[in-house]
Amino acid sequence: MAAFAALEAERVGLLARVPVQFLRYVGVSVAALAADTCVYLGLAWSGLPPVAAGAAGYLVGLAAHYILSVALVFDAEASGKRQRRLVAEFVASGLFGLALTTCVISMATGLGLALLAAKVVAVALSFAAVYMLRRSVVFAAR
Repeated sequence: MAAFAALEAERVGLLARVPVQFLRYVGVSVAALAADTCVYLGLAWSGLPPVAAGAAGYLVGLAAHYILSVALVFDAEASGKRQRRLVAEFVASGLFGLALTTCVISMATGLGLALLAAKVVAVALSFAAVYMLRRSVVFAAR
C-alpha cells in the first residue's frame, strides 16, 4: 500500500510540473486528430491514395486545430501579431507538419506498414515538431 501511495504521489508531482498550456494543446490536438483521422481513413478506404487521403485529413485537422488553439490554448494577443500574420504563421507551421506527415505516410506505406500504423508514426513526429514551432514562433509572447 505504501508503494502504491508513493507511485501515486510521484505521478501527481509529474502532472503538476506539466504546463497547463501543453495539456490544453494535447486536448486540442486529440480533437483535431480525430477529425483528421476520420477524413484520412474514410478517403483511403474509399480508394483515394493514402498520401492524398493523409493530406486531406491533415488540412481538415489544421482548420480545427487553429480554431481550438486560439480559443483554448494560446494567447494570440500576447504575441503582438496582427491576425493576418498569426494565421499565416499558423498555416505555415501546419504546412510544415503536412509535408512531414505526407513524407512519413509515403515512406511507411511504401515499406508495407498498414494505413493506421503509418498514420500513428506520422502523427508522433508531426506533433512534436509543430508544437515546438507554434509555441516558440507562432504564439511566442513578445
